[in-house]
Amino acid sequence: MGSIHIERSHDLSVAELDALVSDLSGQLAREYQLRVQRRGDMVHFSRNGARGTLLPGPSHLVITLELGFLLRPFRDGIHQAIERQLDALLG
Repeated sequence: MGSIHIERSHDLSVAELDALVSDLSGQLAREYQLRVQRRGDMVHFSRNGARGTLLPGPSHLVITLELGFLLRPFRDGIHQAIERQLDALLG
């Protein structure tokens, strides 16, 4: 299966959450060569073989990523790396 779903609770202010979303989006874009497009609060990621979203909410945020056939073998490593980055940013 090529799906990644990560959900985390937070108690960040709107400004702190916006900064976290910007930092995480930039890190993911650089590390995985993703194109990032922000539409309102939601961030869309895409590249050949992967697409997903980052949806920040007032008390939690959700990251979903769909991996294509060629990236599926790397799913667990990608999932763990994103979780580590997110946990580091959330402190």
